[in-house]
Amino acid sequence: MQKTITGYQFFEKELATGARSELVSTKALPKKKGDVTIYWQNYEQAALDKPTFWYMRGDKSMVAAMGEPSKFTVTFPGKSKEEPEEPGEGGIKLPPEGGIKLPIKGE
Repeated sequence: MQKTITGYQFFEKELATGARSELVSTKALPKKKGDVTIYWQNYEQAALDKPTFWYMRGDKSMVAAMGEPSKFTVTFPGKSKEEPEEPGEGGIKLPPEGGIKLPIKGE
């Protein structure tokens, strides 16, 4: 399945790592000693795409450090959007054919 992502795309892992470091510096993370937040945003690998690339999903707070995000397509495991969904997929749950049989007390 392919999805359009708004964010930042990198064709070398080192560039994604550098962008993440820039965001850490911009946000001055961690804020206090003992804080658990190390990264404001992390990158992900689009391993199913050829060539493989790394990306960060965009957020309006990232624009000052990273510039305007772009739109690109990432392939995820699963059915493509063009394939029709089976009944009950996509968050819609249908009861089984013939309905649901609930036990009746006393029987």
